[in-house]
Amino acid sequence: MSTYSTVTNLSTVKMQRIQHLAAFRSGVSLAERVLNPPQQSINGNHVSGNIQCSSDNNNKDTNAAFELAIKQLNSLQSNDAAIRNSMSNSRVDTKADTIKYLERSGLPLETVEQLSFIHVAGTKGKGSTCALTESLLRHQGFRTGFFSSPHILFTNERIRIDGQLLSKDKFTEQFWKVYNRLWDLREHDHDMPAYFKFLTILGFHVFVAENVDVVVLEVGIGGEHDCTNIVRNVRTVGITSLGLEHTELLGRTLPEIAWQKAGIIKTGSHVFTHVTQPECLEVIRQRTKEHSATLYEVPPTEDYFRSKAYAPIWQTFSNLIRLNGSLAIQLAQDWLSQSGKQQHTPNEVKMDPQLLDGLISTHWPGRCQLIEWHGMRLHLDGAHTLESMEVCTDWFEKNVRDSVNPKILIFNRTGESGFAPLLKLLNRTCDFDMVCFVPNLATSTPNAPSQVMVRFSPEMQLNRARIIASAWSDLCATEQKKDVGQVYNTLTDAFTAIRQRFPQATDNEGQLEVLVTGSIHLLGAAISALDLIDDPKSRTDK
Repeated sequence: MSTYSTVTNLSTVKMQRIQHLAAFRSGVSLAERVLNPPQQSINGNHVSGNIQCSSDNNNKDTNAAFELAIKQLNSLQSNDAAIRNSMSNSRVDTKADTIKYLERSGLPLETVEQLSFIHVAGTKGKGSTCALTESLLRHQGFRTGFFSSPHILFTNERIRIDGQLLSKDKFTEQFWKVYNRLWDLREHDHDMPAYFKFLTILGFHVFVAENVDVVVLEVGIGGEHDCTNIVRNVRTVGITSLGLEHTELLGRTLPEIAWQKAGIIKTGSHVFTHVTQPECLEVIRQRTKEHSATLYEVPPTEDYFRSKAYAPIWQTFSNLIRLNGSLAIQLAQDWLSQSGKQQHTPNEVKMDPQLLDGLISTHWPGRCQLIEWHGMRLHLDGAHTLESMEVCTDWFEKNVRDSVNPKILIFNRTGESGFAPLLKLLNRTCDFDMVCFVPNLATSTPNAPSQVMVRFSPEMQLNRARIIASAWSDLCATEQKKDVGQVYNTLTDAFTAIRQRFPQATDNEGQLEVLVTGSIHLLGAAISALDLIDDPKSRTDK
């Protein structure tokens, strides 16, 4: 059960758990359990046409057409390479490029700007903040669009309508409409938008077609040069916690990174943040002043739960709400106020049943998510920065503090940034009985199209896993701990070895504490591997 399913009283807790477990024992896949909220999210005024996720995944024709579209999408240049090129080559203007392809695809920027946006940047928690904000507004009765990255299993996770993944058939239809137009209007052989740029343009097409009331727009990387940063009519901006990330792209100091993130601030906008570092706040203040915008440092989330009516439930909240709830509330309330829907004073602290429902109904998979599956308690968290790994390890340590079950770590870290600080945190979290370093590969055969990493070949990934394992061995020697780390070629190999090592685990109760972390892509490969192992028929269902 997702730790994000927070509830207001004990009887509700018990009822939700009973319903949740009953649903999960009805033959659904692990992928469905991870991605789908315990109960279908609905909008107060709208019933989404995207809620048929299970039937979507079980329709062979729909899946085949979707995967064909994703294979074509994967042929485009990777997001990381595109940004690297734009930041090292002053002749490339990512935002101008995005606008060029957007309008070439048949969608003028002015049409996109008829939509209303909330734009969010940051290092840690920007996706969680966006998910909370979307849920808050949906529970106020508004039709929402949500653009996020990366995805765990399926590319259509990046585009959501009313809290639901865009259906695969709608994704496929919109993909070919945009792709074919851009392909036909090329001016030379390589005149196509890069992977992330294309998905951003596709998202705008979907949100216009779906006629959403508000789009919650998560920045991809950075902010200033990000593809999402083309919309000029943003009046509500969020900047989440900052840390060192993508330093080869964004800068090697916190002020440099803060400058990039604050690049989404628009003239006259309201900017909300829970950034705490003085040097970062100074940069954000300066950029806010340059744009005649107004900066608000949001109050702690706990301040909303100090009354007698709400104080008792504070202890039941997950880190999703504790760390990002206040920022999300202020973003949602400011959008309502600036849109003329409700009156709200920035940084006003209030709580009511409707706000609470929006918070506790938020489902953001792969972040501090706990699911029991065939003898394992799977602790899933895509933490890949030092700040997010601190949250992850604290959450895991609290979950297993009183557990006598064997504890297993599955870890990978892609990209060029350092993994040593992450390993130190994990090494000190607990004495793991088994440690697996694995590429983001479900099996030895090619990953499903949505999980293909164009930038990193299987050989490169395996070599990276060996380097990480070697560093772990050195760390264990330094800390005078037993080294139980081992490299596996695939997640299927790793889980097979885990079950051979601990055959006492049964399907009835989670008897193994398994932490999967370091990469969102690793989570996707792990989920796919377990679905293949535990339901071989799924190989033919895709």
